[in-house]
Amino acid sequence: MPDKKTILLFVSCWLLLAVLTLPSGASAVPVQQVTAEGPGSSDVFPIMENQPAVRQAHLVYLAVKEEVGMQATIRYIAARNGSTGTLSALMVKTDTSVHTLGSAGSDAMLDAELENLRLITRMFREETDRQMKAVSGNPVALRADITAAVAASPELPLLMDRYWKIRENTELSEYDLRVNRARGTLSTVSENGHEIAPAQKKLEEIVTMRTELAAALRSRNDAGIELAHKKIHAASVEYARIISSTISTAAGDTRITRTIDQCSGVMTRSGMMNVNLVNNGVDTTRADELVMQGKIQILEAQNRSRVNDNTGAKATLQEFRSTLQALRDTYRKILAQEDLPQATAQGVLSVAQSLDITAAGIAEL
Repeated sequence: MPDKKTILLFVSCWLLLAVLTLPSGASAVPVQQVTAEGPGSSDVFPIMENQPAVRQAHLVYLAVKEEVGMQATIRYIAARNGSTGTLSALMVKTDTSVHTLGSAGSDAMLDAELENLRLITRMFREETDRQMKAVSGNPVALRADITAAVAASPELPLLMDRYWKIRENTELSEYDLRVNRARGTLSTVSENGHEIAPAQKKLEEIVTMRTELAAALRSRNDAGIELAHKKIHAASVEYARIISSTISTAAGDTRITRTIDQCSGVMTRSGMMNVNLVNNGVDTTRADELVMQGKIQILEAQNRSRVNDNTGAKATLQEFRSTLQALRDTYRKILAQEDLPQATAQGVLSVAQSLDITAAGIAEL
């Protein structure tokens, strides 16, 4: 009599084994999605993505394959005058499960029915073990019968063809949808006045990768499909990085331009204050020198910003910050040493405060 452990190892559930050995892209079990953060992250293509329709088609195929194996098992035991009543009832439940899987409208419904089918197949396995012991069955012979039944089934090849057709159409449609979404992002970035050439080049590279993915799907090459998805994913991550960098750089450009305008304004105000101080008999030689130096530095920062040398513009603004602080200290010294009219003194104090605020803003660039 065959060892019980041997029988259990052999008469295992087709479905449970198949689900565990599927390629990640074809699995009946949902795959954790790849995510990213930041501008452009929505344009990252996942390495693999299970669509409900694809998962459903594959589960139906596996369930029918399970049923074919059950039929062969029942015939084997019946031919040896074994009891097949319980096995037949469980096979009927499997057939019902096949129809339930085929009509399921969501991943949650598929999950629930898959759990039910696993329970049925486990019960069938346990009953098969009992009947194999009762009829002194040969596991090797039963395995051969099941393999032959699966190979001879006219329904399974049709279900497998259906699965691959659904998978091919779904994956390519999802790819096309993501490409269109990426194009929409590119269009928005362009409409906002940003340079899109690098991102456009990367997107065109992604578009050409469709051919490889489609060929792998048509040839039913799981390894090739996974490789194509990995290439597309890597390129899309780079595309999203370029989009993010473009947007961030543009934001930085705007901030530098705004800061330069603010610096120019505070220098103009300081020059006007120097005129007011001279009219009140105050020596503004040092203040005039600093204002002139500051205007030269602002002009240099503007020139660098215009040629997109933001690093150079920031460096010049940092030098200008030192000029602002020196001018602020000069005004404070004037306030402390000179007997100024109240209105003039308040004006000097206000300008000194503006210089301090502007310097603090430059420090945050």
